Amino acid sequence: MNNQKFFLIAAIFLSIFLLWDRWEATHAVDVNGNLIKQTKIKDVNTTNDSLVNQNLDVPSVTNRNAELDLPNAVAKNKGPFTTVTTDLLTLEISHKGGTIQNAWLNDYPIELNSEQKFQLLNDKTGEIFQAQSGLLPQGQMPTHHSIFSSKNSHYQMNSSSLVVPFTWQSENGIKVTKRYHFNKNSYVVGIDYQVTNATNNTLNITSYTQLVRNELDQSNMMMPTYTGGARFDDQDVYEKIEFEDFGDQPKTTSKGGWIAMIEHYFFVAAIPDADQTHIYSSKIINDEYLLTIVNPEIVIAPGATATLPSSSLYIGPKEQDQINNVAPGLDKTVDYGVLFIIAKPLSELLSWIYSIIHSWGYSIIILTLLIKLAFYKLSEKSYRSMAGMRQLAPRLKKLKDVYGDDKQKLGQKTMELYKKEKINPASGCLPILVQIPVFISLYWVLLEMVELRQTPFWYLTDLSAQDPYYILPLIMGISMFVQQKLNPPPPDPMQAKIMMALPFVFTIFFLWFPSGLVLYWVINNILSIAQQWVINKRING
Repeated sequence: MNNQKFFLIAAIFLSIFLLWDRWEATHAVDVNGNLIKQTKIKDVNTTNDSLVNQNLDVPSVTNRNAELDLPNAVAKNKGPFTTVTTDLLTLEISHKGGTIQNAWLNDYPIELNSEQKFQLLNDKTGEIFQAQSGLLPQGQMPTHHSIFSSKNSHYQMNSSSLVVPFTWQSENGIKVTKRYHFNKNSYVVGIDYQVTNATNNTLNITSYTQLVRNELDQSNMMMPTYTGGARFDDQDVYEKIEFEDFGDQPKTTSKGGWIAMIEHYFFVAAIPDADQTHIYSSKIINDEYLLTIVNPEIVIAPGATATLPSSSLYIGPKEQDQINNVAPGLDKTVDYGVLFIIAKPLSELLSWIYSIIHSWGYSIIILTLLIKLAFYKLSEKSYRSMAGMRQLAPRLKKLKDVYGDDKQKLGQKTMELYKKEKINPASGCLPILVQIPVFISLYWVLLEMVELRQTPFWYLTDLSAQDPYYILPLIMGISMFVQQKLNPPPPDPMQAKIMMALPFVFTIFFLWFPSGLVLYWVINNILSIAQQWVINKRING
């Protein structure tokens, strides 16, 4: 196989892999990056009650059957709220339930050079996305529909940490202090509860965290990013939950783990205590999609005060530096597709290069050079074969003219010629097979890296967006054409016409690709042209 056929294969392959996202959403990636079927953990509702008191570490029957059976997941009427401002976040926490109803990311403008910050959590009708939490049982403890009070209407982080308390008290003397914990340079928001039982009865209570949102569709043909729910369990199984599947998922249990609502570049994850077993569920209520964690039951004696185990919310971007150490498996929210095992090292290498030179554009160029060097010997063998094929082109044409009517004889004579000249026409196959997975992996890396969002380079204003002037795609098309001219022409006239059309087809494809990816492909083509030109010159003298 020569490099001419590469472009034909790649054109077909590009069309196919752009459709993979929908298929890949119904599969999961395990801890090693291997593709696995979505795994359903045993439905808690169908578990035999006799198993509860055995070695399976699951909550009690009371906790297992707890439901948030409320008419609406979201409070429709906006009431009093407290604003919290840290170095990275600006939050509005409603006094109704202590719900985080709005969240802005201070370091991420909604558009380039805009003073308006990107809003991740939202209380706007039709665009609901909120983080709710509370205590059970209903009627006895405060849920996300109960009214809390706050001493201040605004809290500002002025040191390395900040605690924001909300209080609730029942008529019979139960007092709950719900505390939000913030740390500098972190998108993690801690939540805990201090409960004082001033009654004469023992309290059996549990906490829950719930992510709720309206459906959001961010996908398109050229940038098919995943938007929906996800969860990670103690078996290291990462599972995507598309919006249409929220009502079909059984309740599951897991020690630790997390749930998340994911969109392109940003997500919110609810992360419970890693040492306890929790119930995870999803459902749909009035066009609102809910992911819920119910924590184990806590017993508080009369007159006692207890602090429930803390949980966390991650509200922020898919920054690798931020999420790597927050919770196991949280880095899987950065969706590298089915080639995770290749894309992850490429992402880490790209980030390492950036840590040295502090330019994402030049980091992509250097990464391209390193990839080219890694496969230099492999490519050299392929290019030498193609150069030899180019020299044989007149003789192959002559064989076709002589034996054109006898396909068997033509094949025999052609193979004899290859053997005599010590040329293997299939030697170009392996570099092609290597280059396609690397290209697709880098596609996902550059598509998912929030670090490239609104990052300028040369005349480009945003490496994560398409080239506004289409300069790079045009250069890419020209470079493909030049590569074709360095290769031996296909003997079949129809194939030759197809090959001539491919630079134009690829240019159209790449008009909408992230400019960072097109930059990689342009540099790769230029290096390939230089390498092939040198080899051709050596062979041809």
